Amino acid sequence: MINKLTKPILISYGALAVPLAALGLPLTVYLPPFYEGPIGLSVGTVGIIFMVARFWDIFTDPLMGALVDRYPSKWGRRKHWIVIGIPILMLASWYVFIPSEGEKTAIYLAFWLFILYLAYTFVGLTQQAWGVDLTSKYNERSQVYGWREIGSIFGMMAVLAFPAILEILDYDFRTMIAGMGYFLLVTFPLTALISLVIIPDNKGSKGTYFPKIFDIKKIIQNNSPLKRVLMAEMLCSTASSISGSTFIYLAIHVFEMGDISSRILFVYFFAGLLAMPLWMFLSYKIGKHKVLFISALLCSVILSTYIPLYYLIDISEAFWLVMFLTTLFGVGYGAPFTLTRAMMADIVDADELRSGEKRPALFFAVLTTLSKFGSALAVGMVYLYLESTGFGSGKEVTESIRESLVFAFAFFPMLFYFLASLICIGYELTPEKHKDIQLELEKRN
Repeated sequence: MINKLTKPILISYGALAVPLAALGLPLTVYLPPFYEGPIGLSVGTVGIIFMVARFWDIFTDPLMGALVDRYPSKWGRRKHWIVIGIPILMLASWYVFIPSEGEKTAIYLAFWLFILYLAYTFVGLTQQAWGVDLTSKYNERSQVYGWREIGSIFGMMAVLAFPAILEILDYDFRTMIAGMGYFLLVTFPLTALISLVIIPDNKGSKGTYFPKIFDIKKIIQNNSPLKRVLMAEMLCSTASSISGSTFIYLAIHVFEMGDISSRILFVYFFAGLLAMPLWMFLSYKIGKHKVLFISALLCSVILSTYIPLYYLIDISEAFWLVMFLTTLFGVGYGAPFTLTRAMMADIVDADELRSGEKRPALFFAVLTTLSKFGSALAVGMVYLYLESTGFGSGKEVTESIRESLVFAFAFFPMLFYFLASLICIGYELTPEKHKDIQLELEKRN
């Protein structure tokens, strides 16, 4: 642990989340419609490829997490993994976001998407585990992962600026996606360099033992707070990915605001950015699990309004109502993912007290595995569902298809966010309990 958590360290840690989030947003929101539209693959094919690529992470994440914890270097526990992962991320981003002209096959997309996800795992897991190393204090954990989420939301807003500006200038979809790709190619090396220079790493750390698959199963089975956080993460990730992967279609065919869809998303993420200090403040006052309950429930309530509004009013004529709901939904968006990561950092401490091993990358690997599992199900099943309704680029969008789009966007995410809020009730690892764990760790060390 470092002696003092300074603003430069927090800002540098959050900065590394900027390109990671800027990559994650298009993977859910823009790239599936891009490969289904301008590239010309079918809706079902795109859904299956993105779903299988995400399922690939279910196998690689625990392995990567174990590797990151097991093998430190002379630089420390984390920095060398950033150095390894960033160049691969840049290469894969080039081929996925800036494909050359001409027909692209499903094999092309599948290959480069798998490489992209592999490198994304390397860097993303390392960054999340690095946050555990920065502080052991309960409230400072919220601060660390709050800054990470601020960086994430800023990254999503920044990458959205390209399609938002290019919409105004009347550029095509391919150019918008390429602009996102160029943004990634600049920000990945820049933010990585800042993080490597400013954020300290533990050069004297020894690697943990390499766990067997049964160890992971045992850790999860006997750990109620861990099971709660994992389930909340999967539910929130699934909900967010369903809404995200259908938003562009909703904006075009239901709201009839396709020409400003990127600007609407920008407002959504800007609201999340402004709300993040409030969620962090509340977590200091009442505890992380209670704030997770509130934020997940807020998202569920907002989504519950879309279906009745669709039948009660002409939503394509209700611009300001759409913007109001988008803003409220954005307020709740970032909090669940900040809080599950801050809560996971506390769970790592509890595991260290019990096992004598500090293995944050492994725990965050399990967390991201469940998160990606939810995302994979969301994109794959929703796109297959939409194809089954007859939806596709160039096809007539009937009233029943519009109803299906609204249902897909709102109903299941509403349900999943509500279930995530219920999971928080009775959460065991309270601030008081974590304080006792920290005192025991300090005595041991």
